[in-house]
Amino acid sequence: MSAFDRLHPALQHHVVNSLGWRDLRPVQNLAIDAYLNGANLVILAPTAGGKTEAAFFPILSQLLTDSWTGFTVLYVSPIRALLNNQQERLARYFRLVGRWSACWHGDTPQSEKRRIVADPPDCLLTWPAPQNLVQS
Repeated sequence: MSAFDRLHPALQHHVVNSLGWRDLRPVQNLAIDAYLNGANLVILAPTAGGKTEAAFFPILSQLLTDSWTGFTVLYVSPIRALLNNQQERLARYFRLVGRWSACWHGDTPQSEKRRIVADPPDCLLTWPAPQNLVQS
């Protein structure tokens, strides 16, 4: 069974039909198999090498397979620029399968922070600046 075949059927559908991908990159195949086999991972690949999807596709698949509900995934980005780069892509992936992610950092509007607190996302993305961790 390929790594792709191990992903939740809804995610498989959207990878092919919504994203238009014909196959996954090698780092993504390796990460999916390793994660779904229970391994702890550090994913290394060149810039634009598919690391975000390598990390999130198996997590999103498990979220769907195990019917996780509420706030279950926390992503702490090492730098804000990376977080900003990933935010829209990850929001799209989560939306495609009927889930949602949100981003919390210093520039997140108070109205969005209130929404996140009132209705926690499945996945929260942040970066470790101290002011991000305290609700104002």
